[in-house]
Amino acid sequence: MQARMDWDNSPQVVRTHIRRVFGELAALTKNQPVRLEHQDDELIGWLSQLGLLVNLPFHYLIPTESMLPSDSIRLFYVNPNWLQALIDGACSLGRNASLDLTHDQELIDAVISQIGKRMKAVRPLLQNKSVTAKELDDEVQAIGGFLLRSPLVPGWRGLEFRALSSQGTPLRALRIETLSDDVLIGLFEGVPYTLEMAQPPEGFFFGFNQINGRYMKRMRNLDSGELLPESDSIEVVVQNENLRTIDIYQTAKHMEAYFQKEITSAEFALQMIKTPYIGRVIRTDE
Repeated sequence: MQARMDWDNSPQVVRTHIRRVFGELAALTKNQPVRLEHQDDELIGWLSQLGLLVNLPFHYLIPTESMLPSDSIRLFYVNPNWLQALIDGACSLGRNASLDLTHDQELIDAVISQIGKRMKAVRPLLQNKSVTAKELDDEVQAIGGFLLRSPLVPGWRGLEFRALSSQGTPLRALRIETLSDDVLIGLFEGVPYTLEMAQPPEGFFFGFNQINGRYMKRMRNLDSGELLPESDSIEVVVQNENLRTIDIYQTAKHMEAYFQKEITSAEFALQMIKTPYIGRVIRTDE
């Protein structure tokens, strides 16, 4: 309380000088590169996770269940003013005097700039991946994302998500994490207009069609992998229909007869593995 009274009673010229010093310090801090090994990284790291809505009470994001019913997905963008107020609130816990408030007012933009750069490192570090200094040169300008509430979340662990901008440019994933058994959040650098959800690679399996009682597989170009016309199909020989097993040898022979060459195991896999299902959510507004 005494410090606040001293500040309020100090001459205007002194307060102006202090604000100028803080302003110069803020400008220097804002332009400093982010160093992950720096001693202050723990605090900036915690604030950057807060900027990605980590540990934020769920009702701050979804006030009522009707906004995220079962079997639904919601796309959104994070209001930068709201995010700045969130960071400012977290930084205000130690304010006791007007001098502290002046200090924070001058430095908060610099702190948010540092957090904006550090956000890019949160996900790679959690995945034990390296981050180059160049990747942290620029701060995140906009954050968009999605909330998914679906049986897909517990039923398809390892789903892969890719967001594209309105121009079709892939957006950097900043956070993809389950919040509960059936709710998943994804955040990207930029506002997604198209969201792709793909089966996890470990879920790949052989796939073919049943046509007129026969199992047929449409062939692919051995060089490019592109699908050939429907007429370019071979019969898949089933070994035991009840056990859902196929006769690899005879099926490979059919392929060799089609391509007029010996088929390697890699080429056999190229033909037989079914392309993973990809679901797309596309915004219709611009």
